[in-house]
Amino acid sequence: MRTETPSAILILLLSVALSKAAEPKRDTLRVWDDYIGSVNTSVAERNAGSRPFLWVDESSERQRRVHNRELVITNHDPRKVPQGLIHHWIGVMFVPNVSLDQVMRVLNSYDRYSELYKPLIRKTSVVERDGDTVKLNVIAVQKAFSVTAAVETDEEIRIARPDSDRVCITANSVRVQEIADYGQPNEHAFPEARRPGYVWRALIVQRLEQRDGGVYVELETISLSRGIPLEVRWLIKPLTDDLPRKIMAEMLDETRAAVRRSVPGQ
Repeated sequence: MRTETPSAILILLLSVALSKAAEPKRDTLRVWDDYIGSVNTSVAERNAGSRPFLWVDESSERQRRVHNRELVITNHDPRKVPQGLIHHWIGVMFVPNVSLDQVMRVLNSYDRYSELYKPLIRKTSVVERDGDTVKLNVIAVQKAFSVTAAVETDEEIRIARPDSDRVCITANSVRVQEIADYGQPNEHAFPEARRPGYVWRALIVQRLEQRDGGVYVELETISLSRGIPLEVRWLIKPLTDDLPRKIMAEMLDETRAAVRRSVPGQ
């Protein structure tokens, strides 16, 4: 699991110098809240069994590709909201010859995330752990061309187990603080009035199911960022289409590699 919102961190890397800083407006947050409400309803329905638990099971073509060891990744077209964008991506893979417990041991190793998911995750600290609820502090960094976007987030992770062979993990970013001049001697948090708006809100959902001789791993990321200025849209659009897909593929690949390293004989 990655608690960083792979698309929103890098959506606007090239437009920072060309646009004014902004905070999300009330109408922006209203649309986001409505959208997340629909996502939460979908999560609850999947957990309750009123619809397929896994997104991959809604398409025979996706099932075929995943069983052929492909990573299947797609996005819902970025949703326009007042003065912002919602980015919704989903990816799935199948890891054969492993158990759900073995995958969960890797995902629960929060203190190793900076090693497993480098260079994107720079630091992860467990702030509090109470049963199936975990609070994390995370620093994530993404570079594109000559611009670096860095954010520090407080994540609230909830782990649900609909049955013995299924796990659903949600990670909600309850605080997002963008960092200026990351890695430099003058590194500091952006003042609220001057935040670039790389990422305002984020939710991550993971679904795991053990069957067919292995474990299916689905990763769903939903994030809210500021809109793309018209004058640089032609330049930013390739980032919104290609780079998030690449990063999600790397996340899934890195998770699979970590699971295999942890299992003797893999």
